[in-house]
Amino acid sequence: MKLIRLIILIILGLAMLAGFVFLAIQPGEIVYNDGLKKVSVGPGVAAAILMGVTILMTATWGFIGWLWSLPGRMKRAQQENARKKCLDTLGLSMAAFDAGEISEARRHAQKALGFAPDAASAKFLAAKSAVVAGDGAAGERLYGELTDVAGYGVAARRGLAELALNRGNLAAAISHAEAALQSSKKAPWPAEFLFSRRVLAADWDGALAALDDAEKRGLVGQKTATRRRAVVLAAAAHRAERMMEPAQALELAQRASKFAAGFAPAAVMAARLQAIIGKQWQAAGTLESAWEAAPHPALAIAYKDLKSEETPQTQARWLDGLIRLNPNHRESRILAVEQALLNQDAVTAIQGLEPLLAERPTSRILALRAAAAKASGDEAGAREWLGKGANAPREPDWSDLDPDGSAFAYEDADWARLIESYGERGLLIHPRLERSDTERLVAPELAALTERTLATSTASGDPEPVVPDDPGIGAFDGLGADEDETPASGKKPWLKF
Repeated sequence: MKLIRLIILIILGLAMLAGFVFLAIQPGEIVYNDGLKKVSVGPGVAAAILMGVTILMTATWGFIGWLWSLPGRMKRAQQENARKKCLDTLGLSMAAFDAGEISEARRHAQKALGFAPDAASAKFLAAKSAVVAGDGAAGERLYGELTDVAGYGVAARRGLAELALNRGNLAAAISHAEAALQSSKKAPWPAEFLFSRRVLAADWDGALAALDDAEKRGLVGQKTATRRRAVVLAAAAHRAERMMEPAQALELAQRASKFAAGFAPAAVMAARLQAIIGKQWQAAGTLESAWEAAPHPALAIAYKDLKSEETPQTQARWLDGLIRLNPNHRESRILAVEQALLNQDAVTAIQGLEPLLAERPTSRILALRAAAAKASGDEAGAREWLGKGANAPREPDWSDLDPDGSAFAYEDADWARLIESYGERGLLIHPRLERSDTERLVAPELAALTERTLATSTASGDPEPVVPDDPGIGAFDGLGADEDETPASGKKPWLKF
């Protein structure tokens, strides 16, 4: 643009110069006569006078224009100087912030705000440093001034939501998150915030709505969304069952099981409710699908309970179908041992237990070994194996079985934790193990021996170690954690505040 203006000025100057030259070379004189006075000059002199007047007028006009624009140029120069100082001070503030020098960072941020009171970047950094320094009121005021500023509104809403949450004003925090969600389709924090808050409040319907919206926006990976949805639906089913609404509980549990076939809590709940209304084969199918995806002892017990009125031999044949679905899994091998014990085949049971004992001799495996010894007539050996099992590590999966109630008897807080654990990584949690609750007996026929052995172990004061989760629980074959799946926002889900 400047080059075009320069070219135009050069062309105009050359045109005027050509006009003056043309006037100067004309023959004759230029005469001025007003009746009283007569003035005559040659064309060359007239051209020179005209050129001089033109130059003088141009210079005068330029000077007047310069004087006219001087205040504005001085103001712009001051603003530019303030802008440079503001940028330099903001840099110092950010450096101090990263170094952990919060008071220094806030001082520089306030100084930058003094150089440029309307600079959104200075306000934002001043707000963050004020909040970290503990001055929530100043941070809230500065964030409030940025809510309608393009590019800063969503971040300012996040700061306001955090401050509201710290004050215990959940309604205000949710309001800010919802406003941010309306302003931006790509920012992940509003959707994650709304989802996590509704989960913590056990608002399962609201959590499902928030999850659906986040998935539509591409803010959460499909696998993560599927696992989360399965847990939320299972939590809603658990509540419906407690509220004596079996039909709704069944519908929700079945939906949860379809979203994640290997999610044992949903499968066990759905199968139990299906069996109650006489749909035994449908319950068996639900448990079989779950076992094929991710075996869990609760699935095997629920499957066996479908034939609770049959003879042990019939139950053993029934369990054989479950074993064949996932024969190499550890739980299937344990189930084969239990099947042998049902058939009173102690030799086969002992042979099946040998590799399990070599891999990981847990209290559950040692109890099965004691049952095998008792089945073979070796009661002394059974007591010896029980003695070893009394101080052996417990199995997290087996701890999920309540001896006095249903498996996976979670509270709302447990479901909230499970949504994060299973939703993000495909892993179950084990609240009963964490609380050191009483376990279900592995072999009921050993009850008397177990009581005596545990009493002896308790008297000795030996601690009870805990082993990590069964490695099969995380092996979901396509339903694992979304390590290779990043949402469109480029950020991992489940935001922590």
